[in-house]
Amino acid sequence: MPTEVKGVIELRKALNKFAPDLAKELTKEITTSLKVIQRDARGFVPNKAPAGLYNWDKVAVKEPKVFNTSGRVRPFPRYDATLIKRGIVYRTGYGKPNSKGFRSLFRIKNMSAAGSIYEKAGRLNNSGDQKTKRTSTDLRGAVFVEQGQLYGSKKMGQDMRGRVLYRAWEQDQGKQLVAIFKAIDTARDKLNKRATVSSVRESA
Repeated sequence: MPTEVKGVIELRKALNKFAPDLAKELTKEITTSLKVIQRDARGFVPNKAPAGLYNWDKVAVKEPKVFNTSGRVRPFPRYDATLIKRGIVYRTGYGKPNSKGFRSLFRIKNMSAAGSIYEKAGRLNNSGDQKTKRTSTDLRGAVFVEQGQLYGSKKMGQDMRGRVLYRAWEQDQGKQLVAIFKAIDTARDKLNKRATVSSVRESA
């Protein structure tokens, strides 16, 4: 759900330096919109492991191990609706630059491992991974990824589809995005007005 708004970083720096009250006001307005998406996204998290994946929320006798991105072995994440909902968070600080140099100022993230799996499963192969099937009729891969529609779209070389955050964002139909842009424009206008008044006073 990335959206590029040119000049926002500069605006925020100026607000923090010359009008901290406006900076707080802007963050408050945007946080209100982020909370709407957060609330809706949490509402899309199933209370129990999705159909066909009933064992996902149970601890097996011999817990399967997987390698994470750091090469360390850890148990496969169990489905826990409470933890998944708790892991849907918003941030208002500066994010790290991505591969293209863009950085986020405000964002919502699905932080839990199980939540991320439920969110994105099926992006690459919505009929399941053939390598996980033991027989030609084994549907374990398909059952795992066919857990409802993937909302969102693919654009700008990015796959922006999911079942929780992306669903909440799409079904909002841009209302919160409009509200965020309005808050940014309002903060910019107020800052410019103050700067103009200050300049007039200094020249008087």
